Amino acid sequence: RDGDTVDISPDEPKPRKKAGQADATKEMIVMGSGNLGLVYFSDAEKRLSLESINERAPELIAGLTAHEGVSFILVRSEKEGALSTGRDGTHYLESGRVDGQDPLAKFGPNCVKHLLRTDGFRNVADIILISMYEPSSGEVAAFEELLGSHGGLGGTQTQPFVFFPTRWVSPEQPIVGAASLHDTLKGWVNASREVAA
Repeated sequence: RDGDTVDISPDEPKPRKKAGQADATKEMIVMGSGNLGLVYFSDAEKRLSLESINERAPELIAGLTAHEGVSFILVRSEKEGALSTGRDGTHYLESGRVDGQDPLAKFGPNCVKHLLRTDGFRNVADIILISMYEPSSGEVAAFEELLGSHGGLGGTQTQPFVFFPTRWVSPEQPIVGAASLHDTLKGWVNASREVAA
């Protein structure tokens, strides 16, 4: 461990533990999709809270949020519920309270809805990371080596569209997430069946 970062590339030496220090990250699984990072503690029977993570690995959360490549993380606190925290502030998703600088400010008006939906999944990761995003260029930093970026928040991936016939009625509420899109599509299919009958 040198400074605030640990290089985990295969060509670099592994960070060394201090004598007597438990390896709190031994049972971690880390995955990336676009600029979305997922961290699971595989030895835990259920999702770990922020407090439990801090107890197991006291430097992990601070190290992740201090990294210049990370915009914010999503975790669940026993006391505060779902929260997103970055280098300079924390957004408490359920209450809307923000301490310091809002790490979600540049991610658009539906960001909180997306994060709360994700936080409600039964198999949600213990820690979710969203990488840096530069609004002026629309660029995100991907956690994997693909040409495009699918997964996460920020960039052109957050500007999807649905091309549909003009005879179909536009939904009154914004479509947020795959479940909402599914409901909209099913509504259109059912309405088309009624007209055809």
